[in-house]
Amino acid sequence: MQKKMIIAESPAMKHLLQNLSKIAASHSSIFISGESGTGKEVIAQAIHSLSPRADAPFIKVNCAAVPDTLIESEFFGHERGAFTGAISRRIGRFESADTGTLLLDEISEIPLTLQPKLLRAVQEQEFERVGGRDPIKVNVRFLSTSNRNMQEAIEQNLFREDLYYRLNVVPIYLLPLRERKEDILPLADYFLANHAIQKTLSEEAKKALLEYSWRGNIRELSNLIERALVMSNNEVITPEDLALNRSIPFSAKKTPTLKQLERRHILHTLKELGNNRTRTAKMLGISIRTLRNKLRDYAKL
Repeated sequence: MQKKMIIAESPAMKHLLQNLSKIAASHSSIFISGESGTGKEVIAQAIHSLSPRADAPFIKVNCAAVPDTLIESEFFGHERGAFTGAISRRIGRFESADTGTLLLDEISEIPLTLQPKLLRAVQEQEFERVGGRDPIKVNVRFLSTSNRNMQEAIEQNLFREDLYYRLNVVPIYLLPLRERKEDILPLADYFLANHAIQKTLSEEAKKALLEYSWRGNIRELSNLIERALVMSNNEVITPEDLALNRSIPFSAKKTPTLKQLERRHILHTLKELGNNRTRTAKMLGISIRTLRNKLRDYAKL
């Protein structure tokens, strides 16, 4: 991902891009925060691409998607026989990222029990595989992302403060799309131009996009443009094609409870995103683990 591909018309994004090369040139750990769908992974990729490590590996691990029982092995690898099912040695993400960049996506979802080992690996650039005794030295640049309030996570004893400060040497905060409206129409044009179906937005549609709240941020805008391109019968997309004010249908005979509304919203979003749990969790601003637990509870009803 090159710097020129990042859409930046708002003052906040222009300021970030002005400093991106300087940030990328360092070897410091970077913590990218912001709501789900604001483009954290895109910025992380751009930092790697602009860094001296651009030709080295760029390894990503979605911390929320890995089960607690497997995450240590996912990070650090394991030796043959380390546990039941470990029939051969496995190289972990840290080792795979040696000389390059490791993106710890949704870092706040890492179990507290693993965080001391992670702190040592980040601090000393050294670790052992699960079931191994020999220390392995690496040279890795760390990028982390989270959509959570990390201070709250620290206060709730969900995340170690020393680990957070070690990862948060250079903080980057991405504003939600509703707070950088100058980027909305350029982003919409970008998504339109990169689709096989070529259509344009009417002036009324542009006005509707600017007035919308964008709870799902850039990801929601991308999905909405794609849906409008597919569903519109004309070459010009109208506000009706955008369907910004679609409501989740429910019976008006009885006021639903908050839990019922949440269940309907989650299931509706999951269906809209083709049952893709990773995309659904990001759209909803929750971890995959939380989504998985809620879906399991719904299956019992």
